[in-house]
Amino acid sequence: MVHAPLVVYDTRDACEKPRFVFMQHGSYLLVPVEDQPLLGDGQVLLYRGIMDAQHFKMPRFERSSPARRSVWLRYLGLQAHVLSDSVLSFNTIHDRAVRTETMHIRDRSFLSDELAERRGLMIKREGLARQLWDATRQSFALCRWVAQSKFGPNFVVARTPLDNIRITTFFAQEYEARSIDPERVELLEAHGCEVDVGGAR
Repeated sequence: MVHAPLVVYDTRDACEKPRFVFMQHGSYLLVPVEDQPLLGDGQVLLYRGIMDAQHFKMPRFERSSPARRSVWLRYLGLQAHVLSDSVLSFNTIHDRAVRTETMHIRDRSFLSDELAERRGLMIKREGLARQLWDATRQSFALCRWVAQSKFGPNFVVARTPLDNIRITTFFAQEYEARSIDPERVELLEAHGCEVDVGGAR
């Protein structure tokens, strides 16, 4: 298991509304306190809007065979490597950003893909490595309104331990976070959609 370093502070914004400040390797987010009621227990709520889609897929990964365990261990090794260096961590979590606000931070570099392939993760071929890679590139929001109003109306709410997320910095006010281990993400609510929980093979 890989644990991501992250600090959270209590503060107030310019309008004196209570906020949590999430900070991780150069990234930061200002999150309304009411959107994260489980933080005191070391858990974060993750919100994902799916627009008008009727189904949200929660992946589950079979890891019983030696080959599949090997893929999983390579993936965890890559995450540990990336998180061991703050500059590398910042650049890899933003390597897919495609916004005018992010051009100065080497967006669109796909650096993490390059590092994955160097470590023997075949993310461009069908199979567990690609399915795992796609699942962990799925962004969630730490604020409910983003999922409900910006990317809704259909959305899901999940929770995961605080040390299982990586955050992007405060661009476009989407409050983005990704999970490291998708199996440590637990679904709590589904609004306007059904959830398909399925194994990736």
